[in-house]
Amino acid sequence: MASLFVLGAATPALATPHATGRPAAASAHHRAPLPTSYTIPGDKTYPEGIARQQGTPYFYVGSTADGTIYRGDVHQPATRVFLPGGEDGRTSVAGMKTDRTGRLIVAGGATGKVFVYDTRSRALLHVFDTGRTDVFLNDVALAPNGDAYISDSTHPALWHITAAQLKSEHVQQPLHVGVDLSHSPMLYNDGFNGNGLVVTGDGRYVLLADYNDYAFYRVDVRTHKVVRVDLGGAEGVSGDGLLLRGDTLTAVTELDHPEGQISVLKLSHDYTRAKLVRTVHGHGMHSPSTAAVDGRDLLIVNFQFQITNPHLPFDIVRADLQ
Repeated sequence: MASLFVLGAATPALATPHATGRPAAASAHHRAPLPTSYTIPGDKTYPEGIARQQGTPYFYVGSTADGTIYRGDVHQPATRVFLPGGEDGRTSVAGMKTDRTGRLIVAGGATGKVFVYDTRSRALLHVFDTGRTDVFLNDVALAPNGDAYISDSTHPALWHITAAQLKSEHVQQPLHVGVDLSHSPMLYNDGFNGNGLVVTGDGRYVLLADYNDYAFYRVDVRTHKVVRVDLGGAEGVSGDGLLLRGDTLTAVTELDHPEGQISVLKLSHDYTRAKLVRTVHGHGMHSPSTAAVDGRDLLIVNFQFQITNPHLPFDIVRADLQ
């Protein structure tokens, strides 16, 4: 409610001589074009988060309606159930990420929990619990050191899971506040506040979107200082989902834009200023929530939040915005 990796194309096969000594006709085997969209089962799914698992053909997407997690293969046009909804108390899911070890880290929305699964065995590895009922754990971002940060849309906190906790054999663990935002410049009001987030390449800062206020904040995870990012007067820039590649911040939203809006911003070296470079609409978006990087492309989730008669089937669209 996140560096570009180019997918390697198949290398053309070299011509080999026939037994007669005559050269074979040169032929090249090209990988079939990737699907332009990926369908998600169900007419009440309302998918929100997505995680692209590097080194594999897989991506994962979850249902806010019942907590089902689906897995897709980038070469196949349909996703399949990976983990049924309701298991492990997972009745709703929002943002998610996969880490280098193959763990799937899932924000559980109003459940107040973060669920962690092994993508190979589907085994539940951890449940991190806030113990609160006034929270909405919205999105997940991974730091270079293996830590995870989770945004909260209704409670003024940036939650934190350490790499050591993720390696622990303990399944049930408390979810701790990493940075208290209650006395920061980021004001929490009714509705959705903290939303999309990313960790900078040096691991020093979290860039956090304030969905309500069309604002972005730089959160120092060492000093806990929070600074509003100066957008240079740009208006209408919102971030449900965020991607960071070098000094380029990409923000996906449906706020005020049911057709979807992607904003591309260039950041200053200290991440306190941003310049809006361009705004993108279309590309098959229907009230999108977030996106994941797949080679040159983005895989964009069509959430269709609170739309009574959604455009079916629910899907993820592939878009090359280069």
